Amino acid sequence: MRKSTIRVAAAVFALGLFAAACGSSDSDTTTEETSGEVVVDDTNAVTEDTAGAAVDEVAAAKEAAALAVTIPENIALTVAASATPPTGKKVAWISCELPSCPEVGEDWPLIAKTLGWELKVINVKSFEPAPGIQQALDWGANYIAISGTPVALYQAQFDAGLAKGVKFTSAYTTDAPQGVDGGIEGLLTTVGDASYVEMAMKAFASWIIADSNAEAKVVMVNIRDFPVLVAAENAQKAALAAGCAKCTFDVIPVTIEDLGGGKVPQAVASYLQENTDVNYVLFAFGGLPTGVSAALKTAGITNVKLVGGDFSAPNLQEVVDGTNSAWTSNPKAEASWIMAHAMVLDSLGDTYTEERTGAALQTFIVDTPEVAKSFLDGGGLQNWKGPKTQADQFKALWNIK
Repeated sequence: MRKSTIRVAAAVFALGLFAAACGSSDSDTTTEETSGEVVVDDTNAVTEDTAGAAVDEVAAAKEAAALAVTIPENIALTVAASATPPTGKKVAWISCELPSCPEVGEDWPLIAKTLGWELKVINVKSFEPAPGIQQALDWGANYIAISGTPVALYQAQFDAGLAKGVKFTSAYTTDAPQGVDGGIEGLLTTVGDASYVEMAMKAFASWIIADSNAEAKVVMVNIRDFPVLVAAENAQKAALAAGCAKCTFDVIPVTIEDLGGGKVPQAVASYLQENTDVNYVLFAFGGLPTGVSAALKTAGITNVKLVGGDFSAPNLQEVVDGTNSAWTSNPKAEASWIMAHAMVLDSLGDTYTEERTGAALQTFIVDTPEVAKSFLDGGGLQNWKGPKTQADQFKALWNIK
């Protein structure tokens, strides 16, 4: 796929150079005298400018896309804790009902064991977290970690916990943590926030522009109930608009109920039947496209590429099968290590100087069957957890041997 993109881009570039060379001759810019007026025929010049702009867009996008497929080997954080953290702390992980939450929290048992802390996992509904937060407070948690749910939905419990000295960390929300202008005191970090999705979507926009030769017609399938996913949508729209004059962007809004009820495939198929110029469907996260490729095949829709953010094993398998084209990683397990890092620093009284660095989680794009298969063959991968040796790297930051 990438090779064909390069060949087409090279051909367009060559044509652009040829047109530019010819543009200086009298045969391409002609003048006619009509009623004493000079009329300039600059049709070719306009075509040259348009072709040149398209080539520039593709060239810039290709350069960025080449970086976006690089798999990180090291965590981004480098500043170690001032000492070994104290043992015996109590940390509560608040896990929501969506499949992504257990993936975010899958390493909390290892994290707690590494630190010598006591862990309590509490299950909640995304939009009804308050009872779970209260349960953590009643248990005596020193630290509480939660994903995907803004503080506003458990504000009373947050305030009560803060009064007791409890500190919070969050992931995949747009809440600004302490240390950021206007941030929430007592919220140590927000990992995978708007800064992360903006970075990830900008990289994905470059990939789409390069892959489409700057002619992408994109529709995004999104659940707008989550502010961080709205931030991702806005970031993708802005990045496409900034990097591609001919690209378009639209959204198919769906709900958690649509996802649970299996209604997403029909929604996508119906949209594409009415909007036949669309050539890319972008899914906000890995659980959304379940059944979509089969539905499109049944409907006879073959002119679109299915891509998305936050891959899981089924998405990678579809890349292997050729029914999906590209997916970004989302190191959800790494998000918990970074939340734990903020807790470690707080337990020692250290200032978290790299909070914004940690918040912008590392990501990359899988766009070949070979790379997708290499992950699937690595032990039943459900998601990219982060760099392979991240546990050891965090232990080193925490002065734990």
